[in-house]
Amino acid sequence: MARPRRPCRPRHRIPGAPGWGDHNVRNALVAIAVGVDLGLDLERLRRGLAAFKGVKRRLEIVGEARGVTVYDDFAHHPTAVEETLKAVRRSAPGKKVWAIFEPRSASSCRRVFQDDFARAFSGADEVVIASVFRSSLAPEERLSESKLVDDLTAANVRARHLPDVDTIVRAVKNEAVDGDLVVVMSNGGFGGIHRKLLAALA
Repeated sequence: MARPRRPCRPRHRIPGAPGWGDHNVRNALVAIAVGVDLGLDLERLRRGLAAFKGVKRRLEIVGEARGVTVYDDFAHHPTAVEETLKAVRRSAPGKKVWAIFEPRSASSCRRVFQDDFARAFSGADEVVIASVFRSSLAPEERLSESKLVDDLTAANVRARHLPDVDTIVRAVKNEAVDGDLVVVMSNGGFGGIHRKLLAALA
């Protein structure tokens, strides 16, 4: 009779071990299925998954300062935002989750996902929306930061629009406390906000 498999344990205590989220479970199952189909040994597949260190800019821990953990995530579509926040919430119950979002990609700057973003960000405790990166878009086409804040507030989520990196950094420095998880989401560099946050917190 085969021995029961022991669950893989995270290698470090800081939240953000690779493999968080339903999407990663689905990815792992597909990888196993493909590997089995190609004739790879199950034990080899298990070892490979256990050694997986995650993907850069997907809930990547940038650092921790004053007990606040800062993550970098490439999420810029409502589905990715929702999955990311759901993964953080499930893996760190009881922790305060900040979502700091820069609408930067061609699609996230547009109003087409206005309502979807409001639903996606409802999984955070604190939402900060930076100014839309593509300011040249016509107002009727551009994502409305104020409407997004209003919709989240109506859903009992604390939300605000802070226009630039320095203002956001000041807010997090003054308000974040030990144990908070700050998830920064953008498909770009976001003005170096990750390192600025850590420096300000320190």
